[in-house]
Amino acid sequence: MIICFLLFLPAYSLSTEKTNETISKSYGFQSNIDYIYHYATDVHMDHKIWAGSEESHIKRNTDAAFHLYARLNLTSVWRSANGQQHLLKIELKDARFVNRTNSHSMIDCLALSTLTRYPAMFIWDQGVVSLTYFNENDNLAAINLKKGIISLFQYKQDNTTEIDTLGKCNTEYRIYEDRLVKDKTECSNIQYKDEYSSAKQVLNYSIDFQSTCVYNFDNSTIKTASCSDMALPRLVIPQIAGFRVISRLSVHLIEMINNDKHQVYSSSDAALKSVLSITSEQYHSLETEKQIHPCDDYCEKFDEFIQDHNKQLTRSSVGNRVASDVFLHLIALTRRQSESTLNKVLEKASKTIKLTLIEAFVSAQTPASLNAVLKYLDSSMNSKNKVELIEAFLMTSAFTPRPSDLLLEKILELLPKFSSIDNQLEQSTYLTLGAIVNRLFDLNKKSSAIEKYTTLLHNTKKKSLVYLSLYNAKLELYESIIVDEIRRCNNTNLCWLALNALTQYNPEQFSKETIDILRSIYHEQAGRPKTNLQIRQLCGQLLLRTDISIGDLVNLILSALDKTNHQLGLYMWRLISTMAENDELLFRKIKYIFDGGLIDITYDSLAYKGQSDFYRRPFLKTFGFGIYYTISQLMSRLGALRESDFDLHIQQYDKDDKFNLLSFGVSASGLEAYVSDDGKASDTPDENLQAELRITLLNMQLRPVILFSGVTGFMSAVWSAPSELTSAFKSNIMVHDLSRYIHLHNGLVVHYEAQSAASLDLSGMASISLWNKNSHSVIRVSSGLSVRSHVDILNDFVITGINVTISTDVVVDYTTDVDYSDTPINVCMQMSIKPSKVYDNVENFYLLKRTKAFRWFGNRTRHYLGQDYTFTQKNDAMCRQIHMI
Repeated sequence: MIICFLLFLPAYSLSTEKTNETISKSYGFQSNIDYIYHYATDVHMDHKIWAGSEESHIKRNTDAAFHLYARLNLTSVWRSANGQQHLLKIELKDARFVNRTNSHSMIDCLALSTLTRYPAMFIWDQGVVSLTYFNENDNLAAINLKKGIISLFQYKQDNTTEIDTLGKCNTEYRIYEDRLVKDKTECSNIQYKDEYSSAKQVLNYSIDFQSTCVYNFDNSTIKTASCSDMALPRLVIPQIAGFRVISRLSVHLIEMINNDKHQVYSSSDAALKSVLSITSEQYHSLETEKQIHPCDDYCEKFDEFIQDHNKQLTRSSVGNRVASDVFLHLIALTRRQSESTLNKVLEKASKTIKLTLIEAFVSAQTPASLNAVLKYLDSSMNSKNKVELIEAFLMTSAFTPRPSDLLLEKILELLPKFSSIDNQLEQSTYLTLGAIVNRLFDLNKKSSAIEKYTTLLHNTKKKSLVYLSLYNAKLELYESIIVDEIRRCNNTNLCWLALNALTQYNPEQFSKETIDILRSIYHEQAGRPKTNLQIRQLCGQLLLRTDISIGDLVNLILSALDKTNHQLGLYMWRLISTMAENDELLFRKIKYIFDGGLIDITYDSLAYKGQSDFYRRPFLKTFGFGIYYTISQLMSRLGALRESDFDLHIQQYDKDDKFNLLSFGVSASGLEAYVSDDGKASDTPDENLQAELRITLLNMQLRPVILFSGVTGFMSAVWSAPSELTSAFKSNIMVHDLSRYIHLHNGLVVHYEAQSAASLDLSGMASISLWNKNSHSVIRVSSGLSVRSHVDILNDFVITGINVTISTDVVVDYTTDVDYSDTPINVCMQMSIKPSKVYDNVENFYLLKRTKAFRWFGNRTRHYLGQDYTFTQKNDAMCRQIHMI
C-alpha cells in the first residue's frame, strides 16, 4: 500500500505541474476574433435586525439588491511584436437593470445609456492589466463598472499582490485541472477624508471581507470568469449596526466571431486616438473612486431643521431617545455647514437650545464647527452663564469619539483663561485634556500638542490636577509620575488620587518596585506613613489584579481574616471571593493555598460579619458580550461609611478587558461621631468631616462634586438636601462615529456609516434625619440611546441602500436606606430598571435615475419588562428589617 502511494504521488505531482504549464501558456487573444460575453453583476445588502419568524415576511422588503447585465464585446485592436501584449477594447450593449426586491422592475433604462455609450480599453500582458483608458466624457459610475469588468481579465498566477478595483490586495492562486481560483485578502484602497472611526472605543468597528475569483478556460480562451465578494461591516454587536454585503461579477463566453475585416492598429497610440480620442498619457489605475455622498433636504435648510426640532433640542428633553435621535441628525447636518452659517445659528439660538448646539458642533469635529464654538465662547466671557457654556464645551470635548489635534491645541491655549474663572473649571479642563490625549496618542504619538500636554503636567504645581488628568489619559508614558507620588504617600489626598489614577493602568505590567510599594502601604509596614482605609483598599485591589504570587496572596487572605480591622478585612475577603469566581488562575491559586494547609481556615474566620461588601452580578447578557454591575462598600471600624461604589461595565465573552459604562461612588471621612452614641472619633485622627461624589462615564472621570466639607457644610447638606429628584448632570454625547467605504470587485463602492449617541440625565435626592438617625437617597440615571447606521451604493444611474435606526430609553434607580439608630448599622441597597421599549426603524430605498423610485419603511417596538436586581442575602435581610417587611 505504501509503495502504491509513493508511486502515485510523483505521478500526481507531474500531472499537476503539467496542468499548471498548460494553463499558463494558454492565455491569449487573437486579433481577428470578436469575443462575445454575457456580463452580469449583482449586489445584495441586508441588515441583521430581523431574525427568527419575523425574517421570512419582512426580510425581503428590508433587503437592498439589484442585478445588472449586458452583452460584452471584447476585441484586440493592437498586439505587440512578440504577441504577448494586447490593447483590448470592451464595449457593453443591451444593458438591463433589475431591482431584485421588486421583481416587476426590469427596466430597459435610459439611465444606463452612459454605460453603453463609450467603449473602454486596457493594456493586457499575459494575464496582467497595466493601464486602462476611458473616453474623457465617460462618467465616474460607468468607468468604475468597466474597471470591474477589466479586473476580471487579470489572472497572473505568480503575483503575490495585485491592484484592481479592490485596491492593493494579497493574492493567492490555486490551480486545478479544470479551473483557476484566486483568493484576495488584506486589501487597501484609497483613503478618503470622510473615512474615520472612533479612537479607543468599546464595541468598535470591524469588517470581515472575502473575495474569490474562479476562471474556466477553453483552449486559449476564457470561457467563464466570476468573482464574488462578501463584506460584513459592523460594530461588535452585529444585531445593532451590522450589515451583510454580497456582490457577484461574471462573464460567460457566448460565441467567438471570426472578423477578418476587424481593424488592427499599427500602434497603441493610434488605437487610443481613433477609438477614445485620447493619448497614452491619459491612463487610469484600476482602483475605483467614490462619488460625492448626498445629504438630505435639511442640508441647505439648517435653520429650518433647528426650528422644526426646537423642542427636542432643549435641555428639558435630555435623557430620552428622541433627544439622542435628533442629536445624531444635528451632528450629520453640522458637518455640511460653513463656519459663517454655524456662527449665525449660535448667535441667534435661544438659551434653551444653545448648550445642545455646542455639544453637536464639538461632536462634529470639523474645523468650521470647532471654530464657531470657540468664537462664541470668546464672545461670551462676560455673560452670566459663561461657566455653564464652558462646562458643556469641555464635557463634549472629553467624550468626542475622534478628537483632533486642533481641539487639544485650543484647550491648552484656553487653560489659563478657564483657570482664572474658578477652580471647578480648572479641574474640568485638566480632566478633558487627559481624555483627549488618551484617544489621540495611538494615532500620533509624536504630536506636538501631546508634547505640550506632557510639559504642562511637569510644570503644574497643583498635583491633584495632574492625577485627575492622568486618570483619563491612561498612558504608560506617565505612569512614573503616578508611582513617584505613591512612593512618598505623605499626603492622604494626593496619594489616593495617584492610586486611583493607577487603577486605570495594567497591573500585570507593574514593575517589582511598584508592587513592593503597594504591598508596604497595604500591610502598613514599618517606616511607612500611616494612611486611611481608602488608600489601603486601593492598594489591595491593585495587588489582586497583578499576577499575584502565592506568598502575597497568602498575606492578603491572612489580613482579610484579621479581626482587629474586620471591616477592611471583610471587604478584602469579599473582593477575593468575587474575583476568584471570574478568574480561573486566581481560583486555582486559592485552592492550592487551602488544599496545602497554608492557611488554617475555620467557619468562624469566614463568617460574614460587618457591613463592608463587594459583589458582581449580571445586568444584561446578549450577543457576544455581557453587562455586569459591581457594588462595593467599605465601612470604618465603627460602622460609618468610608466608600460606596456602583459600577456598570461591559465585557466581551472571549476577552478579559472590561469597559466602564457608568460608575458613581461616594467617599466620606469623619462620620463616626454622627453614627455612634458615644461620639467616638474617626479611625484616622487627622481626618476632616467631608464627603465627595465621583462619576465616571464611558471610562472617563467627570469633575468630582463636594457634597459637604466640615461641620457647617454637613449641617447645610442635612437641612438643604433635595427632597425631590434634582438633576446633577445633563449632557448629550456621541459614543461612536464611523464612516467607511467598501470597494467591491464589480467596481461599485459601498458606503457604511454608523453613529451612536447617548442623552443622559443623572439626578438624585436625599433625606437625612439626625433625630431618627436614618437616611434615604435615590440616584436616577435616565438615558436615551440611539444608533443610526446605513449602507448604500451611490452612482450616476442607481442609488440604493438601507437606513436603520435603533433607539431606546433606559431608566435605572439606585436607592440606599441607612438606619444608624442601633448597632450594627443597617444598610439597604436596591436597584431597579423601569420597563422599556426598543424602537427599530428600517428604511429600504432605491432610485433609478430618471426612471423609477422605490421606498419601503418597516418598524417594530420591542417591549421589555422592568426588573429589580437582587444583591446579597445579608443586604436583603437588612432591607426587610429597615422596611419592616
